[in-house]
Amino acid sequence: MAIPSSGTLSLAGIRAELTTNTYNASATVVTSLQEASSGSYGTINTANASADRPNGSVPHGMSEFYAYDHDLSSFSDSISFDFDGTNDYLEASNSLSQAISVTQGSMSVWVKLDTVAANGLIFQVTAESGSNDQIFLLFNNAAGKVRGAWKGSGTSYTVDSSAGLENDGNWHHFVMTWKSRDTTSSNNVVKLYEDGSLQASNTIGGTVWAATPAIAGFGRNSIQNFGTNFNGHMNDIALFSDILTAVEVATIYNSGSPKDESSHSGLLAYYTMENYSNGDTSLADDSSNSYSLTITNSTDIDSTDTP
Repeated sequence: MAIPSSGTLSLAGIRAELTTNTYNASATVVTSLQEASSGSYGTINTANASADRPNGSVPHGMSEFYAYDHDLSSFSDSISFDFDGTNDYLEASNSLSQAISVTQGSMSVWVKLDTVAANGLIFQVTAESGSNDQIFLLFNNAAGKVRGAWKGSGTSYTVDSSAGLENDGNWHHFVMTWKSRDTTSSNNVVKLYEDGSLQASNTIGGTVWAATPAIAGFGRNSIQNFGTNFNGHMNDIALFSDILTAVEVATIYNSGSPKDESSHSGLLAYYTMENYSNGDTSLADDSSNSYSLTITNSTDIDSTDTP
């Protein structure tokens, strides 16, 4: 977790970040500004912008630590995918769909919306044919918002983003998390985060999935493939087997630019798109799990427009 980029800083909180990678404004461990600035409690990281890292030289200043993250690493991000809204999409084999748990998980994606004439499916994991059980994230044209949902046994639990995102010229980061069938009913919640902040949450009732997950993909609705293809850019898609915390979501957002998620312990699949070459028909999984995606209509899908 990076140190805040504004507001009051605690020296003990800075020491906590250098030691545990989590800034703690309530920390009380005594240290000195000199010890923190010299890197005694953590390596001074040159991947931070020069204005956002201590340089170890006197005079030492608290202001040197604004937006400092000693764990930050450089991350190449030069390619996104530009979906045409007609016939571009990514789809996984059954191995990924069956690895995604409908009872617990998270999905992270960077999105830049074009002008949209209909719903545009961003992410979906759905049950086998004959069932409408699914988890999805899409642009809902009627509402003018990005909508997430966990749907089981015909009951849908939805969460919505803010409005005004369509063709606003900006990249936005979304994380959806879900948990169901926990013995503590209050833990069964679907949540949607936008640009590092929680936008909505909805308690999932006692409904269950009636079938095994069979299809996972990005860019189209495999159940209702009419007017549902996504129109816009996607980048740095990550699937997790655990529930990302609010702090982890804010860290991924990283003040508006993607960061490397390959070391996250709960990472299930990860698509940075950096190793894509024009005309490739598959997209490699940048996690260690090898859940590659098949690219449909791959001609000129790559773009240099990134967050």
